[in-house]
Amino acid sequence: MAKRLFLLHIGPAPVDVSEMTEALALGQIAVPELEAEVFDHAGIEIRRAHKAAGLKRKQVEGAWAKVARRAWKTRSDCFVSIPGFFEAEPEQAALALDGLADFKVVLVVTSGFEVEPPAAWVELVKSDRTHVLPSHLTDEQLAAQVARIALIEEEARLDKRLAKVSKRRKQVNRRLAA
Repeated sequence: MAKRLFLLHIGPAPVDVSEMTEALALGQIAVPELEAEVFDHAGIEIRRAHKAAGLKRKQVEGAWAKVARRAWKTRSDCFVSIPGFFEAEPEQAALALDGLADFKVVLVVTSGFEVEPPAAWVELVKSDRTHVLPSHLTDEQLAAQVARIALIEEEARLDKRLAKVSKRRKQVNRRLAA
């Protein structure tokens, strides 16, 4: 079974995911149903910035795991926006990606082309799965771009599967001819 996509938007500017759900649903992309506070706490938890946010560790602990579990329960490709991840250090980004081992992570950065995408994330996610988009996109435009990215990934998966089937078919035809 192919891994499901986890389309991770890391900002730096926040987006209104509630405005994007309809457009994302057209691309068969789900958004985990959680309160916005949980997504904020996940960004704080991974960056270990709870003191700076005026929170106790106990208040943010497990938020990222909760997001990952809820994304897995959707049983489809998922889109999550956590702008707080933009400032993550390399070891923090690695920790966040460890929680997504069951997914194929696609990184979506809306930093525009004047701000460099965060190196901590770009080094950990394959370059063909990292997408830098302009920073001035509306929520609907971002949703359309995310759906386009998901379709590109699906096309690549199907092309790879087709190549395997074609190779297997050639092997069977050779055996039949012998």
